[in-house]
Amino acid sequence: MDEKIFSEIISLVTRQTGIIPRESHKTGIKNFIDKRCRELDLPERRDYYVRLTESKEEFSTFINNSTVNETYFFREEAQFALLKEKIFPKLASQNPGGRVRIWSAAASSGEEIYSLYLLATSMRMKTKCIASDINSIVLDKCAKGEYGANSLRKEDGTKFHHLLIPYQDSEKKVKFPKEIAESIERQQINLSKKESIFPKNISLVFLRNVFIYFTLEMRREILDRIVNTSLAPGGYIFVSVNETAMLDKSILPPNLEKVSDGNVFYLQKKA
Repeated sequence: MDEKIFSEIISLVTRQTGIIPRESHKTGIKNFIDKRCRELDLPERRDYYVRLTESKEEFSTFINNSTVNETYFFREEAQFALLKEKIFPKLASQNPGGRVRIWSAAASSGEEIYSLYLLATSMRMKTKCIASDINSIVLDKCAKGEYGANSLRKEDGTKFHHLLIPYQDSEKKVKFPKEIAESIERQQINLSKKESIFPKNISLVFLRNVFIYFTLEMRREILDRIVNTSLAPGGYIFVSVNETAMLDKSILPPNLEKVSDGNVFYLQKKA
């Protein structure tokens, strides 16, 4: 593939979504571009670039097939242990009789938001769970609530796998009943776009494995907007372990502080 054309396509993606694809993902993106050129009978890769600029539908198809969506139930188990032991009891006491609003802001196929829902429900917490992603295909999977055994990992999350047992078959596949799947609100949101409407009055935001794809300035803008338009006073933000070091004072809003509890870090909005 002409590297200049490919660079132009990547630049287009970054301008429209804020996402900077990692080197490890670029081979898959190139393969998808070649596949679409054949399917659309486009003689040159530059023709596909033109198609992307002219067709919102094709650009959406491209994004849906180019974003990374690997996730699994109860990923980063230590974070869920902290939620169970300290944070969920605190949130429940602060919202007596009300619903704790939880937002998985880069939900992918939904394992994360279902994990949060199951843990909260097991603790008799009332919740309003919201799943958002830029990719409409993975949100459709979240809506179905059906997952293969590969959505569970033996090396992580096992402490909470018992919560999935009522919804598993003999092959460890997971299928949530309609009433649970429909209780998860889904929104297609591009976090990098100022015109995107973010959920309000959120007590807990999971925003994991997202910042690694954004520039420093975009990380700052997204954090600032979430904190000042979505997060309730005293609310929490969890990022992945790999992203903790990226979030230093240079990009944290003044009303957000980084907190450590043992080996788990999180961000909390000042009350």
